[in-house]
Amino acid sequence: MPSLLVTAMYTVACTGTAVKHQKHKPPDSIAILPTDTMIVGEDNVSPGQLTSWSQLLNFNGKYADETNLLGTEPLASRLKQLLGKAEKTFLERYQVIPPVEIKDGILYNEGCKPHYCLSDEAVIAIDMNRDVIYAGIAVDSVVTLYSENKEAVFPQKLLQWKQKFEQR
Repeated sequence: MPSLLVTAMYTVACTGTAVKHQKHKPPDSIAILPTDTMIVGEDNVSPGQLTSWSQLLNFNGKYADETNLLGTEPLASRLKQLLGKAEKTFLERYQVIPPVEIKDGILYNEGCKPHYCLSDEAVIAIDMNRDVIYAGIAVDSVVTLYSENKEAVFPQKLLQWKQKFEQR
């Protein structure tokens, strides 16, 4: 009797549904996704694509007009997005400009509205290492600062520019 019970158990156990092995098929197409780079901030780390700003390194010591700084991509589209409706005000004040400065990975340039250089100015700074664009606009000495990704830490030179209006 025990052998009959064992035989019945084997029969029941071996008659379950069989697993079919399917051949591995390659995908119809392969999509290569871009790799994110970690951008380290002062107090945070945020994922994002780093832009190559290497073409702007040649602008050091040259005038923004002669290099077409504001028309150079990706700066042109990103600055437009950053400033929104304030872009016109920025461009009105970015007229009389000194040469572009690049120091410690920060591109910096400022300008002013003709005949109003002490009250109506604009400034741009690009942290090329962290891939962040900053801008500032002074309208009748009242300053508004802009930064991508709501950055709270601004380049020192841009903050010094802002302070000159607070001291008046």
